[in-house]
Amino acid sequence: MHSLLITRPRYEKVTYYLYHWSTGLVSEANKKCKVFDLKKEKASKKFLESYLKKQKPEIVILNGHGNENCVTGHDGEVLIAVGDNTKSLKDCVVYMRACSAGKILGHEIMKHGAKAFIGYKEPFRFYSKTESVQHPLEDEYAKPFFETSNQVGLSLIKGRTAKEAQADSLKLYRKTISNLLTSKTGDLFLFPDLIWNMAHQVCY
Repeated sequence: MHSLLITRPRYEKVTYYLYHWSTGLVSEANKKCKVFDLKKEKASKKFLESYLKKQKPEIVILNGHGNENCVTGHDGEVLIAVGDNTKSLKDCVVYMRACSAGKILGHEIMKHGAKAFIGYKEPFRFYSKTESVQHPLEDEYAKPFFETSNQVGLSLIKGRTAKEAQADSLKLYRKTISNLLTSKTGDLFLFPDLIWNMAHQVCY
């Protein structure tokens, strides 16, 4: 693997969490390859399309809000959408940590030549502690959701295939859920949403 592109918008609570929980992916990738970190205002359609065209990254990780037809970046700007620019991801391995993008958009991206797609066919869910909002990486409620989903990116960065990255992530989900069920911390309420994310994480 020679290069990775990642978007990290940061303009409200959800993207604030995605931004901070992706710092580990950026750090890990920097040890192994060239990284194009489109953060904050740089998580725009203009920058994304330019980097995809000129730099041709092998792996693309898009963090942000989404729906069945699109994924967004800074201030909710649509970055990739059905019927618009899905061809720009041709030959890429794509991971979208965004709600519902795996339902239609993922198939469209594959149809236009992406090597692989991992994402969620329903909303991506996570919990957060009110007192930890300013420090997402210290948020014990958010931790299991982001560690399990981060595993996809970490495996891809290590040179694993998309299929293997999906398997690695699902294995960590099972381990995390098992640990939750046997722990005495009282965090069992996280269990249904972890199961939800796990069940709706897809790989094409």
